[in-house]
Amino acid sequence: MARPKKYTPRTLSKAVERYFDSITREITVTEKRETGQRDDKGHMIYETVPVTNKLGEPVTVTEYVVPPTVGSLCAYLGIHRSTWAEWCDKAKYPEFSDTTTHAVGRMRAWNEEQLLTRSGKDIKGVIFNLENNYGYRERLGVTDDTVEDFLQRLTEEGTGCQTF
Repeated sequence: MARPKKYTPRTLSKAVERYFDSITREITVTEKRETGQRDDKGHMIYETVPVTNKLGEPVTVTEYVVPPTVGSLCAYLGIHRSTWAEWCDKAKYPEFSDTTTHAVGRMRAWNEEQLLTRSGKDIKGVIFNLENNYGYRERLGVTDDTVEDFLQRLTEEGTGCQTF
């Protein structure tokens, strides 16, 4: 039987980043612009150019070639899911807190993005994952809460200011 891998905070951080690097790629966002010229049939000719932000830098997006999951992360790290769950306990393993919080935040962000960008009938699994693994819940009905009441309730529930 293989010995379990031992991680220091630094080696765990590097290994988790390698996991994400292994399943993502950076894509430069492009758009078509008119060149001001026409082809021999009179149609406008377009060229593909990179989109730049207000700082003049090219805009890139991270595309996940494979969806990020705790299971695949654990397989990549060579650990059991229960080990990862323990490491996520900030009181027990504060030295791993930054890395585990960052990794879980990236996975949550991917799920949130999928919820917003997938077509309507393709989101049941994403909703299930967010509700069961990240504490999201669907709220039905209208309340008479003010924004202040809502923020106060979030603070009391401990879900008001989550950071990644």
